[in-house]
Amino acid sequence: MTVLSVAAPEPDDHGAQLATLGTKLEYLHPALRAGEIARCSATPNHPANTAGTRAYQEHVRIIREMHIQHEGWKRLLHDHLEVVCNPEKTIAIGVMIGDAATGERTNLPRNLRKRGAATARAAAANDQLELFPRPVRRDEIVLSVEEIDQLQVWFLVSYRAEVGEKVHIHNELSLPGEVSNGYVTRWKRRIPLPALEMDGVEPSYEDGPGEIDIHVDFR
Repeated sequence: MTVLSVAAPEPDDHGAQLATLGTKLEYLHPALRAGEIARCSATPNHPANTAGTRAYQEHVRIIREMHIQHEGWKRLLHDHLEVVCNPEKTIAIGVMIGDAATGERTNLPRNLRKRGAATARAAAANDQLELFPRPVRRDEIVLSVEEIDQLQVWFLVSYRAEVGEKVHIHNELSLPGEVSNGYVTRWKRRIPLPALEMDGVEPSYEDGPGEIDIHVDFR
C-alpha cells in the first residue's frame, strides 16, 4: 500500500496533520461526544453490551455525516470495516476503542478489545476481495482492486476515563501498521489529539431503578 506522505510536524501541530489527511478536529470530537451521550442512554435493564454498542454506532454515524456533509466523502464498508472514505479513495476513517495509553505521546496504545481479521488485513495492506459481491447500499462507494491497494484505513482511537463528575475521552487518529492476535502492536503513524472533557451525563432510568418481578400463573 502506498503510505500517504506526512511531514514530521511539531508535537502540538495536530491541526496541520489532520488537514493533510483531509479531516479536522471539528469532525472527530463531535463523534466522541455523541457516543458518550448515546452510551449514557443505556439503562440498567438493557443488555450488558448496550452502552458500548450505542457509543460505537454514534461514533461511526457522526464521523460519516461530518465528512460527507463538509468534505464530500462517501460511506464505505471496507472488508467488514464501517468507514468513511475521501473522494480520492486514498484515505478512510473508522473507529476503535483503545487502552489507557491512548492519546499519550510517550506510550504506545493498543486496542482495548480484540479486533477481527479485517483490521489485521487493513494493517498489513493485504486486503482481499470477497468471493461473492455484496449488495451496495445507496450513496456507498465500491473500490476497485487498484484503489484497495492505495487505501489507508485510519482509526479514531478513543479511551474514556471518569474523573470525579467529569468524563475525559483521550483520543488520537492513527494508522495501524501491524496486528498480532487481534491487537495492534505497531502504528505507522499516530496523531495524538486533545482530550475531550465532558460533564458527567446522567444515565437514563426509564426502565426503573431496579428489577421488577412479574407474577405469571402457569396453567
